[in-house]
Amino acid sequence: QNKGTEIAFRINEEGVRISGKLLMDGQKFIYDTEEMKIWYDGTTQWTLQMGNGYNELYINNPTPEEQQAINPYQLLSSYKDNFTATDGGEKSLNGKLAHMVKLHANDESAELGSINIYITNDGTLSLLELIAPDDRAYKIEVRSMRNGLTFPKDTFTYSAKDYPADEVIDMR
Repeated sequence: QNKGTEIAFRINEEGVRISGKLLMDGQKFIYDTEEMKIWYDGTTQWTLQMGNGYNELYINNPTPEEQQAINPYQLLSSYKDNFTATDGGEKSLNGKLAHMVKLHANDESAELGSINIYITNDGTLSLLELIAPDDRAYKIEVRSMRNGLTFPKDTFTYSAKDYPADEVIDMR
């Protein structure tokens, strides 16, 4: 058993809001929203798309490049190699003063052009702004975060019993 993190979040992309939860433990994670749930155990990724009473399950072993786009651990741990950090100053977020760190992609063809990270004065991560090279912005508001959690060994593995799928597409 390991120590991990649970984050409740809300994503805002061009007026569309999605709320969910993220569990992380090293490279393993679960991304959980009303319409999609993703499990990644460090090797295999299961993506369950749910809608209109029909569940499709996609199974693959993602490449490092594919993981970069979806795995929060990969994104955050790669910042030293893939981004240049600058001080973005202070900004008020929901009545709290937050410090912004701007990360600019070193590679102009990267999927993310920049990331703005907002940390409140008490050290809490409160907002991430992911900005694509075409200036589309995704705002991820951190609603709550708990660290030092212990997850059972099978937490990051898909369970057909708990989440039955109508169709399984195995792309491994």
